[in-house]
Amino acid sequence: MFASINGQAQLTSLLNETYTSIGQLKSCLCSRSSRYAKTKIKGKRQERALSSQTLSPTINTFNNQKKYHYVASPSMPKDWFVTVAVPNTQWAHNRNYSQWNVSHTSAETFFKNKVKPVHNGWTKKMLPNYSKGVNPIRWHSMYMSRSRLLALEDAANTQEYNAAAQAEYLKAILPEDPELVIRRYESGRFASNEEAKDIYMKALLVTNRLTAEEATRRFSNQFGSSNTATTGTTNTGWNIFANQGNKPNGTEDQPLHVIMNPKKGSFFKELVPNLLRIGLLVGVVMYGFTYMQTKMLNVSQKEILPDQSEKKFRFTDVQGCDEAKAELQEVVEFLKSPEKFERLGAKLPGGVLLIGPPGTGKTLLARAIAGEADVPFFFASGSEFDEMFVGVGASRVRKLFAAAKERAPCIIFIDELDAIGGTRVTNDHQPYSRMTLNQLLVELDGFDQTEGIIVIGATNFPEILDKALTRPGRFDSKVHVLLPDVRGRKEILNLYLAKSPVAQDVDSGVLARGTPGLSGADLYNLINQAALRAAGLDKELITMDDLEWAKDKIYMGPERKSAVIEEKNRTLVAFHESGHAIVAIFTPDASPVHKATVIPRGSALGYVMQLPEKDELSWSKKQLLAKMDVCMGGRVAEEMIFGEDSITTGASSDMQQATKIARAMVTQYGMSEKVGTVLIDEQQEKLSPELQAVIESEVKRLINEAYNRAKKILSTKAKEHKRLAEGLLKYETLNADELKLVIQGKALENK
Repeated sequence: MFASINGQAQLTSLLNETYTSIGQLKSCLCSRSSRYAKTKIKGKRQERALSSQTLSPTINTFNNQKKYHYVASPSMPKDWFVTVAVPNTQWAHNRNYSQWNVSHTSAETFFKNKVKPVHNGWTKKMLPNYSKGVNPIRWHSMYMSRSRLLALEDAANTQEYNAAAQAEYLKAILPEDPELVIRRYESGRFASNEEAKDIYMKALLVTNRLTAEEATRRFSNQFGSSNTATTGTTNTGWNIFANQGNKPNGTEDQPLHVIMNPKKGSFFKELVPNLLRIGLLVGVVMYGFTYMQTKMLNVSQKEILPDQSEKKFRFTDVQGCDEAKAELQEVVEFLKSPEKFERLGAKLPGGVLLIGPPGTGKTLLARAIAGEADVPFFFASGSEFDEMFVGVGASRVRKLFAAAKERAPCIIFIDELDAIGGTRVTNDHQPYSRMTLNQLLVELDGFDQTEGIIVIGATNFPEILDKALTRPGRFDSKVHVLLPDVRGRKEILNLYLAKSPVAQDVDSGVLARGTPGLSGADLYNLINQAALRAAGLDKELITMDDLEWAKDKIYMGPERKSAVIEEKNRTLVAFHESGHAIVAIFTPDASPVHKATVIPRGSALGYVMQLPEKDELSWSKKQLLAKMDVCMGGRVAEEMIFGEDSITTGASSDMQQATKIARAMVTQYGMSEKVGTVLIDEQQEKLSPELQAVIESEVKRLINEAYNRAKKILSTKAKEHKRLAEGLLKYETLNADELKLVIQGKALENK
């Protein structure tokens, strides 16, 4: 609606026709009782208030038309939309009318809020309006300036269809005036989005309008309850849904098409984080590249030097491997007097391969060779060559041999040779892993055997070495360094015991017989454990008891002193172990009993240790049957003393060992008449059912026979069995001599 007003009466009549629901507006605009009307329209350019007097008609005309200032109200609700022409000749010059936005909240407060101008060329320098009820000073204290708040309100009022602008303005005024947020959102004139809904809900919660449960319910039904005017049109986001039955979400058949307007500066806001991420990634990559280059440079610049230790080892420091020392003696002679071999045209092998289990003294032998010949000793481990950097292994091999050539004659010792000398695979997914081995092969062929460089390698797994490495001309001399026998163990024990204070009762021969299968390193550990125990007990010397304690710890594990065992179970363990000992003592061809104990060690509650008088290189049938008899002695003792219903699971390991021996006698050793002297393949599923049945029957027969023999011995030696069990309950641990005394019924002195 647009109208021209020539006087006060025309304005009054027009307002009565247009705004029928606000009868108070007439008296508000037409009152002359004061200088200014109660409802004021503030003109921003002149910074003066417009009253009803300023709405009087003007006499100036232009082209026979009165000049007016237009007061428009696009910010009003839809049912209040109107355009009013107010005479103002100064602003109506050249018919360039300036519209004014008049905001209100209800019929009673029409024109109560201030005028909001829509700027054009004439009015863009006019000061912006600000919302009623918002204190600019308090907004400034919350890091939002007055101009910023006014700019947000300007954008929200002029872009009613822009949901982002509405949400940003609501967010700005929420902390200060939540009531204004509620009134503005519920008016339905402005576009809305999810963020605006959230701000509206926060305002309701802040003002205690509803609870959290009601907020959820109201949030889901917010748009469906709005009403729009049927007269007039407004440029608001709410009218977008007017033709869709007030359903802003659309349907599956008629989806809602939405166009999102990007925020100003969003491109740069997204660009800066992306640039930071890219810069961080590039920095990490560059740092890693620089680190790898530094490591490679350090590796390449590291000088390889021979062993600088002052101690020189001799062959006298290596015991228990006399055969290996004899084979390596010619290497020492060549390094000492090479002319003796060159005179006859003899050439020593380019490489010597030491083969043997861990701890047998392979490294010590290599050092002894260098010490005997008094030549530099270069030590390298196979695991040191290969690293995460490609080509480092091959480079280290080249530098190692180059440094050795400068200090020839010398010895190069490569420990754990299988780490780099393993068999090469043609379809290897990491071909660079073969570069180290290839370079080692080249270096072994690259020097003359008369240069005085001896390459010694050591390995525990000679079967996995590459054949090119062990062919003649490279590591063609193989020296086996085996576990020491009884004599070798005694020599090693004497070597280490000579360096420690020991008592007179220490017998290295007994220790050597009681330590089968131990290497030189194990024997050194045994003496060290005994020395630690003696020092812990404040002893001046290492006694035989300390050495026996250390041996039991190595074989059976540490004592379980904190284990709480009931007397009934302790008695059962004593009779069980006594059964083993009695069968072993009274069975021919059984190994002598060295010790019996009921002290828990490791997973065992007790044990009986048998020691052969010498190393057994092979076992006879009688010896195997005797071992089976001893294994079955524990189970037989439980049945005879406590009854068949009181047997325990303690004999499971004994039966497992007896079954293993019986099966080996039948399938591997040819000690069964029915099966014959044949070697049965380990994969017995390939055998015929008849042959498998025969094997099982023979195994069962051997075990039953061992059970019956053990039962016969314990039946005839029941008195000795009881004496030994009572002795174990009393003394807990008995050695071989004490066992004989207890069985004879004699008392033990100093025990």
